[in-house]
Amino acid sequence: MNPFDRLRIVLTILVTLAIWSLLAWQHVRDGIPAHHLFADPELPRISNAFGGLLLPFLTWGLLSLARRRVVSTDAGLGSVVVGLVVGLAYGVALSVAYFSGHESIAGYLFYGVLALALFLPVHRPECLLGFVLGMTVGFGAILPALLGSILALVAFVIDRLIGLPVQRLLGLRAGSAGKGVR
Repeated sequence: MNPFDRLRIVLTILVTLAIWSLLAWQHVRDGIPAHHLFADPELPRISNAFGGLLLPFLTWGLLSLARRRVVSTDAGLGSVVVGLVVGLAYGVALSVAYFSGHESIAGYLFYGVLALALFLPVHRPECLLGFVLGMTVGFGAILPALLGSILALVAFVIDRLIGLPVQRLLGLRAGSAGKGVR
C-alpha cells in the first residue's frame, strides 16, 4: 500500500472515531447541538449528528480527489499534508476568533481566503477538508462543509480568472493556462 492510500485510510478512521466520540460526549453532556443556517433563527436548524455521516465520506472523497491530482502531476504527498494542516489551522483560527467574540477578525479571516486565492491554491480538496475539520467542533460539520464548498468554488474562480493572469504578469508563474495543474 502506498503512503497516500495509508494516509487516506488512517485519516478517515481517525476522523470517524473523533466525530463519533464528540457526538457521544455531546449527547451525554447536554445533547447534540443544532445550528440555524447562517445563524438566522428563521432558517432551519441542522443537527451536528449529521456530521457523523458527512465527515467520514467527506474525508475519503476529498482525499481521493487530492490523490488523483497528486498521481496525475507526480506531486508529492507533502503538498497535500501542508494544505490539510494549513486548512485545519485556518478553520480553527476562524472558529476561535468567532467564539471568543472577535467577529470582525473572523470576518476578515473568512473573506481573507478570497485574497489568498490570488496567490495560493486554497481551493484544493485537502485545504477544504482541513478547513471543515477545523471548524467542526464549534459549528458542526454541515455548515462548514457548505460554506467551505462555496468558498472553494469562489476561490477556484478567482485563482483561474484573476490569480493566474496576475501571477504571470508579475513573473511569479510561467507557462500557459493549459499546462499542469496547480
